[in-house]
Amino acid sequence: MARGRRPEHNRAYILETGAQLFTRKGYHATGLKEILATCQVPKGSFYNFFASKEHFAVEIIEHYRTIEFERWDEKMTALQGNHFEKITQMIEQEIERFGNEQYAIGCLLANLAGEVSQSSPLFSAAIAHSMNIVLQAITDDVEKFQHEGSMRTDLPAPLIAEFILNNWQGALLRCKVENSISPLRNHLTLLNSFKPQPPAAQ
Repeated sequence: MARGRRPEHNRAYILETGAQLFTRKGYHATGLKEILATCQVPKGSFYNFFASKEHFAVEIIEHYRTIEFERWDEKMTALQGNHFEKITQMIEQEIERFGNEQYAIGCLLANLAGEVSQSSPLFSAAIAHSMNIVLQAITDDVEKFQHEGSMRTDLPAPLIAEFILNNWQGALLRCKVENSISPLRNHLTLLNSFKPQPPAAQ
């Protein structure tokens, strides 16, 4: 009987392990030797899957975004409230998670964007592609907020979405610099400021 491939030689496993290493240590500080040792995979097997460490990182970007979208969708189904309330609950959970990680891990996409986005055209294209998909997802959320009446409608959804994404990415960076989750809490406060304001009393 033919034996199946060892679990650590599974492509998805190698991508997941690589994502964890890059998230903790960054791209440049994670050498191929460490990747191979952590995955317990021979160099030849690694190169059967990926043409280079750079191509490996590009595939991790796609893998990470897909996994994160699935994680958000799964957790959202367990929450109560309208769409805006569910999203703010999710953000609260993310803030708590970053605090538990002692601000050292954060978002892989944000980390790589700051570290390697200008390193090569391959990295730039991969990160820009994922950022555009994330931005479109946030735009879709904002349109739902506006439709349900939980967000102001005097500004177009794409403009609000771009502000939300840019502010979140900047807040993640400041969390690392300041060893504090205050920037993320301030982000949530700003997000709530986009809720429709009651008419002024006459």
